[in-house]
Amino acid sequence: MNAIMWMGVAGIVGTALSPWITERLRSKTARRDQLVKLRLAIYADLLRATARLAATATTSAASHPNDADEIGGDEFDSLLSQARVVASDDVYRRLNELSLLTGTFNRHLVKTEPRPVFPHRQHLHDGAVNDPLRLQHRRTLTDIAGGIAVAHGKVQDAIRYEMNR
Repeated sequence: MNAIMWMGVAGIVGTALSPWITERLRSKTARRDQLVKLRLAIYADLLRATARLAATATTSAASHPNDADEIGGDEFDSLLSQARVVASDDVYRRLNELSLLTGTFNRHLVKTEPRPVFPHRQHLHDGAVNDPLRLQHRRTLTDIAGGIAVAHGKVQDAIRYEMNR
C-alpha cells in the first residue's frame, strides 16, 4: 500500500470515529460542568449555613445560658456529608475545624444541675450577671463563638480560592 491509500484509509477511519470522539468529549465536558454547578450549589448552601451558625453562636453566647439552644444540627451535618463528596481537601479541613468548634460550643451549653442558693445570694441567681461562674461560662461561650466566626471566614476563603482556580 502506498501513501495515498494509507491517507484514504485514515480519512475513512477518521470520518467513522469523529462522531464517537466528539460525543465522548462533549460528555466529559457536560459531566465537568454538572459537577461545577453541583459544587456551587453545595458551597452556596454551606456558606449560608456557616454564616447562620456563626451568628447564632454569637447570639447564644450573649444570651442567658438557659435560653440558648444547640447550634448546627441535622442541616449542617447533611451539608458536611455533601461537601465530603465535592469539596477540596482544604475546604473539607476547614469545615471539620468549624464542626469541631460547633461541637465544643454545644458541649459548653449543656445545662448543669442548679446549685443550692443561699438566701443572701438569691439576687445573683435571679438573672443577675455578676455570678462568677455565669461570667466565666459566658466568656468561654463568647470565645468559642469568636472561633466559629473565624472558622466561617476560613471556610469562605477556602471556597473562594477553590472556585477561582
